[in-house]
Amino acid sequence: MRLALVAVVALVAGFAASVWYFHPGRVVAVRAVATPVDESSWIDQLYSQNPTEAEEAAHRVEALGVGALGTIAITLKNPGADHARVKAALKACGIIGVKAAPVTPDVAARLGDPELTLEASVALSFMGKSAFAPLQQAATSDDPIVRREALRAIGKLKGRAALDTDAVLPLLVQGMADDDAGVRAIAATYLGILHEGGAVAVEALMDGLKDEEPDVRRCSATALGSFGSDAAPAMPALRKAMGDSDQEVAREAGVAVVKLQSGG
Repeated sequence: MRLALVAVVALVAGFAASVWYFHPGRVVAVRAVATPVDESSWIDQLYSQNPTEAEEAAHRVEALGVGALGTIAITLKNPGADHARVKAALKACGIIGVKAAPVTPDVAARLGDPELTLEASVALSFMGKSAFAPLQQAATSDDPIVRREALRAIGKLKGRAALDTDAVLPLLVQGMADDDAGVRAIAATYLGILHEGGAVAVEALMDGLKDEEPDVRRCSATALGSFGSDAAPAMPALRKAMGDSDQEVAREAGVAVVKLQSGG
């Protein structure tokens, strides 16, 4: 009894995390120190080479939601932050989506960094309507890679954030005339995914069928196949493209013709 009483006094005095267990004839108090939870530990685990650890970190970010914004903001605002940590912060923005809107300017500021352009644009594509303005600005960048990824992100954001077609369509049509073939290919791809814009979009894609780059011609042919009756004016150009010197272009043009003829 006396030993037990001593143990209780010790418990009250500060051994709050003690665990009790019994031995024959005596009672022993064992101190188990509680480990505080580090709410920011996920940032060093999100890009772990261990898939399980990375997945657990992603679930942690998802559970934290806006609670992760403090760590994200501190990381993104730090110009000397390690790129791996910045990438983790950007990935976290994509995970929590529109809840990350308060740090949109900080994410957008990373678009111009060649090592972070992809991660920043992907994050913005999940972050809701507040991300459209910086992406629109990035679509006019002098760097073709930034223009390319910004346009891709806008195309994805259109469906996720229900952006107005009148705001997005001109950017994609403009992209069809970009100096960079990669930008033109992405513009054609998302014109097809959106399949909106009627004659304006179809005309831009018809020009794409004459592009010097096979990839742009292929993407344009594929896109036209999704426009239904609106693409009727493009049928002669698509039939001509069925004889393209690039086999993939010829195949996609043929598929588009069949789809349009069948009303698909």
